[in-house]
Amino acid sequence: MEPPKPLPLPKTITSRIIKTRSLKTHILEAGAPNPTSNQKTRPLILLLHGFPELSFSWRRVLPLLAEQGYHAVAPDQRGFGRTTGWETATEDLHAFSATALVRDIVLLVFALGYTSVRCVVGHDCGAVTAAMCGVARPDLFRSVVLLSHPFGGMLGSGDVRDVGDGDGGAGAGKEDVHSALRARGRKHYKWYYSTPSASEDMLHGSGPEGGGGLHGFLRGYFHLKSGRWSGNRPRVLAGWCADELVQMPYYYVMPVDATMPEAVELHMREETEDGLRASREWLSDEELAVYVEEFRRTGFQGALNWYRVRTAEGGRYTWDTEVFAGRKIDVPCSFVSGKLDWGIYQEPGALEKMKDGTVCGDFREMVLLDGVGHWAPQESPKEVAQAVLRLVDSL
Repeated sequence: MEPPKPLPLPKTITSRIIKTRSLKTHILEAGAPNPTSNQKTRPLILLLHGFPELSFSWRRVLPLLAEQGYHAVAPDQRGFGRTTGWETATEDLHAFSATALVRDIVLLVFALGYTSVRCVVGHDCGAVTAAMCGVARPDLFRSVVLLSHPFGGMLGSGDVRDVGDGDGGAGAGKEDVHSALRARGRKHYKWYYSTPSASEDMLHGSGPEGGGGLHGFLRGYFHLKSGRWSGNRPRVLAGWCADELVQMPYYYVMPVDATMPEAVELHMREETEDGLRASREWLSDEELAVYVEEFRRTGFQGALNWYRVRTAEGGRYTWDTEVFAGRKIDVPCSFVSGKLDWGIYQEPGALEKMKDGTVCGDFREMVLLDGVGHWAPQESPKEVAQAVLRLVDSL
């Protein structure tokens, strides 16, 4: 693996490696306590990125939290970026189970010298881990903020779900969603991400017609899921069924024979340069190059293992969460996303269960940001930081 290049970071953010029993974790941090000053401790806020992202995705949020007196830390999670020590576990996917990912975060907290976390914030698949932190260790994680991926709850007593039905869990006797999608010429992205070819597909990108390999693919992927793409018009889905799922863009419910770069290219063919220019306002070419260089260096497979775990047949790698059956997030919790983010609706009913108290015992606030898509920490960092601060300052 190639050595990483220096990251283009503001002076207020530092980069270092923290060694724990599970990983050598790369973190970005702002507001770290100065042991030579009178203030030797600051409350800790952890920021967990999604896919295909990195700790770098929090570069605009970290300083805003530090300015208000917090030690803000964003790790590259297992399988991503500059964090190492997971590579030999690529085929033993138990190392990527939900409780293993929580263990990584718990060990990081103690390695940083803390015994309490004021808030754990998670975006996209990082929200899955953040929610699990709140469920499994409410004594350690005092509050939770989720972005883009609502918490749908833990499996409850007598709650039968087909693993093949995914997060929405249609359950026994209902539509075989994947067969029904195939009949409509579509497939779900999570199951594509679990295929052996997905990493190589994305590394090679969309080819010359799609704007230049990996760079062209990632530019298109980030753009299409942002608030700058005019094709994003999300709505509540009536249920986890093919007739509803096919309403989603190709980056979620793909053409059945397409790779993800090909699916992205189909939407991007009609995009204008003006549309792309708007995306460069929140993700410059220099910033995009960080993602291109990191994923070119590491590949996507470690990150894609998160999806392989959740879609494996028979719940082979998800049984560990059954010990928490029926548990809620009982610590204070908020939800933040863009109004133009399809991600908040891809698990039908989850958002409503957070709001009505079904899965959150102390739900404080829902913030849906105008003009913002899936990448709220990058598209609208000030508003994200304000939402986190409103929650933690109320504790």
